[in-house]
Amino acid sequence: MVFKIASHLLLVLLSFIFVPFNSNNSCSNYLSYLFISFSSDCYHNPDVNDNITNIIQRHTNSSETHQVQTEDGYILNLFRIRRENPRGVIFFQHGLFTDARAWVSQYNDSVAFLFWRAGYDVWLGNNRGNLYGKKHVTWKPSDGEFWNYSLLEIGYYDLDASVEYIKSTTSEGKIIYVGVSMGATTGLIYASMRPEASSQSVQIMISIAPCTHFKYADGILKYIVPLSDIMQRYNKYTGIYTLLRNDNLFMKSFRLFHRIFPFKKYLVYLLSFFFGWTPDEMDPNYANLMVSHFGSETSIKIIDHFYQMYYQHRFQAYDYGEVKNMEVYGSKRPFLFPLKKIKLPVYIIYSDSDYLSYYKDNELVYNDLSEEVTIYGKLAVKGLNHVDYLYSKHRNQKLFNKILRLLDSL
Repeated sequence: MVFKIASHLLLVLLSFIFVPFNSNNSCSNYLSYLFISFSSDCYHNPDVNDNITNIIQRHTNSSETHQVQTEDGYILNLFRIRRENPRGVIFFQHGLFTDARAWVSQYNDSVAFLFWRAGYDVWLGNNRGNLYGKKHVTWKPSDGEFWNYSLLEIGYYDLDASVEYIKSTTSEGKIIYVGVSMGATTGLIYASMRPEASSQSVQIMISIAPCTHFKYADGILKYIVPLSDIMQRYNKYTGIYTLLRNDNLFMKSFRLFHRIFPFKKYLVYLLSFFFGWTPDEMDPNYANLMVSHFGSETSIKIIDHFYQMYYQHRFQAYDYGEVKNMEVYGSKRPFLFPLKKIKLPVYIIYSDSDYLSYYKDNELVYNDLSEEVTIYGKLAVKGLNHVDYLYSKHRNQKLFNKILRLLDSL
């Protein structure tokens, strides 16, 4: 018995030592990561640490990169997986601290590839400031002005420019919009602030776990989010305007630690603690792939905007304070995003296990929409936290296959 325990400990130690030199980087269960150098359940996934164009080309043999310029001068990359004679054109928009890679971070079962194989012409969007949105006609990322944007600018400028470019390039009458987390939030902003243009360009907006009122949001995040207010107040003195730059020392160190640390489920418990307690949902196959693609810079002002909505329980524009609000908005308080003005169909999806985009908050959004907008209803899924929408073992069964069936019925 003692010998058996000692031999297992030796295998774990050897695996830990040789991980950096081993080609295996993925395993089908969390226990096998302890023996990644030796286990038959482990394998090499070429997508880990690879760039998005290589990943798309590897799985579909169809990768295109397009650039679009917003009205206020930001230049964004769009990635296309072309489909000839498609069933429709679908545009995916990512969440906070991520980029277009979020939709191709599940190897051959990635969301983007699932919809491409189903016959859709797939487009993957990016926000200003992230890894694929770091250009401006005037400013450089080293300029503070480059990072002076909130959720409003992403919804009003970035999404409008991306949607119109895709519509024009594909000559499609209307496209399908799918946003997750912040991508769902900014999608609602776009549709409410540009109701006429969006209704002429978007057939349906599928809004997965939007973060809006935060009236009922629960979890440890409520103690952490207010730190963003302090950072926003003092960034002009420190020169720090962003968080989670992809190639900074912190992100490089985190990726290295996660790569060699054999107990991969630590991250599952950590994410469950913050985003919803579903420790058995996350697929072990993506333990390294997800982390290798995580980390895409964003403005601290964005985090502060979320904090303001969380603190005031209002889905509103950025709050500059009473004096500047009068200058910018003509009122002491920032305006609420006018959800009643949305004219295109919106299909809201949420989960009972999501601590961040709480189901009661989504009911508030749903009830603010007109009957014409909610003609397809809503979808309440069970057992998925805020990260599981993309990385759960059951994400297709509980979510994306249902979206495909909805699109088939349109």
